[in-house]
Amino acid sequence: MSDPTVRHAALFSTILDAAHIGLMAVDAMGVVTFINSHAASSLDLADREVTGRHVSEVLPHSQAPHVLATGMPVCGQMLALQGAVLMANHSPLLENGVRTGAISVFQDISILERTSCELHYVRDHIKELSSIINSSYDGMFITDGAGNVLLLNEAYQRMTGISADEVLGKNMRQLVEEQYYDRSVTLLVMETGMPATINQTIKGERTLLVTGNPVFDDAGKLYRVVTNVRDITELISLRDQLEKTREKTRQYESEISYLRSLQIEAGDIVFRSRAMAQALVTATKVAYVDSTVLITGDSGTGKELIAKLIHKKGKGAAQPFITINCAALPDHLLESELFGYEGGAFTGARREGKPGLFELANNGTLFLDEVGDMPMVLQAKLLRAIQEKQIMRLGGTRPVRVNVRIIGATHRDIQKMAERREFRRDLFYRLMVVPIHLPYLRERPEDIPLLAMHFMNKFNKRFGLRKTMLPTAVDTLARYPWPGNVRELENLIERLLVTTADNEITEEHLPAHIRSSAYIPRKGSRMAEAVAEVEAYLLEKAFGKHGNWQRVAQELGIDKATAYRKAAKYGLTKDRPLGARPPLSRN
Repeated sequence: MSDPTVRHAALFSTILDAAHIGLMAVDAMGVVTFINSHAASSLDLADREVTGRHVSEVLPHSQAPHVLATGMPVCGQMLALQGAVLMANHSPLLENGVRTGAISVFQDISILERTSCELHYVRDHIKELSSIINSSYDGMFITDGAGNVLLLNEAYQRMTGISADEVLGKNMRQLVEEQYYDRSVTLLVMETGMPATINQTIKGERTLLVTGNPVFDDAGKLYRVVTNVRDITELISLRDQLEKTREKTRQYESEISYLRSLQIEAGDIVFRSRAMAQALVTATKVAYVDSTVLITGDSGTGKELIAKLIHKKGKGAAQPFITINCAALPDHLLESELFGYEGGAFTGARREGKPGLFELANNGTLFLDEVGDMPMVLQAKLLRAIQEKQIMRLGGTRPVRVNVRIIGATHRDIQKMAERREFRRDLFYRLMVVPIHLPYLRERPEDIPLLAMHFMNKFNKRFGLRKTMLPTAVDTLARYPWPGNVRELENLIERLLVTTADNEITEEHLPAHIRSSAYIPRKGSRMAEAVAEVEAYLLEKAFGKHGNWQRVAQELGIDKATAYRKAAKYGLTKDRPLGARPPLSRN
């Protein structure tokens, strides 16, 4: 067995040699007794015999001889070599109080210097970004992907009265619960993963226009939500001033252009109302699954646009999107269009046969518009196709497998139709897996100015025009009930741009029935429904004028209790912006 002392000495030498710092020891005469590989490499001595030579020969500038002479350590000696800069610390070695040698420790500080430079750069960069954010006139509010507040600039604190100490580190859900905000655009962006714009009330006082934008990391995960904030009160004041002269009108058009850039868009869908935002949230969520969707709403509310949005986000634009209007074709033609036919199935049929829309929509989406008008005889066949994912051509003998996502749409109340046995109950429940209801345009008047400006821009580009619309004309459009919904508004804007000789559309250019702004119940309303709609309209207009239920009662010739009871019945006492038309009961 080898001598333990020798073995321990060899182990100790191996450990020192493996250290990532340079070590060199000399005896009392200054002769090098040990140098590890890291020191030899750093001092460029790896290929030379070092031990047994005097330190002044090996490293002429070494302070080790000074340490041997004085017994005092020397720290921080800088040695500039070709490849790096080393810092040397020299200390005496003592044994029973007797100086027996010295040890030198060498460290490469070039890496530390580079790290220090990078750290200074990062600090300067952070300081520069903070200065830019705080110099912005618009408020900025930043959270992480979970909704925890990270930063708010000075402009945000100035316009909201909320200090950074109040909200930093808190979650947006907590801040909404504590009534700092009535609602949060950050939470809406977290739900949809899309940019969003809403009106937000701060501590029940100031109303702000806030736009939230998602920021994703390299893995596609939500990393930050950046919110830009502008005080709507200032915009309204600016708009009123711009209406006074033509020069100010041109400035107002620029402001309108800016506001239009903040609207929530998904293709041609333009809105700001809460009801449409909820419909979009539902459509976005259901897009990534194959559940059947039924979109309800009056004609012209945009049911097909929602269907296309669901298809584009789910199946993708590369897959087929096939549309058929179930009310536009006779029974026998509708069946052959949907399911196809074999050659010679009926008189006039093609000899080679024809695939149906189910087959053409394979791996895509089949949009059944006005599905409530589908004949009863075809409803059973449609139900089988949805349930079993296979169809049978007319005159065929073999089923055809199809992978089709079904989206139905109707303006009818098919639930009542099912109760009256005018529509198959089983098909109704199969279609109603995910219902999406689109409100009447008159129920979301805050969308009307955005839509009007959107259609103005659309038709100006199409016809090569540069016409504008005065704010007073836009306000008049917002007061009209729009029985034809968005389609009627789009057609009117196109007609105004084509027929108006002036480049500026004013209130006088609008049709007389729109200028009158008289409220007309929707077509087909029962007497009780029409009375309810008119009552709600008069109450809401009077409250928007007076802001006081006592004065509303005096104007309408009823007592205060009756006025408040009816307002509560129609949902007018809820927290809504004054002048916004609430959804009316359709029961």
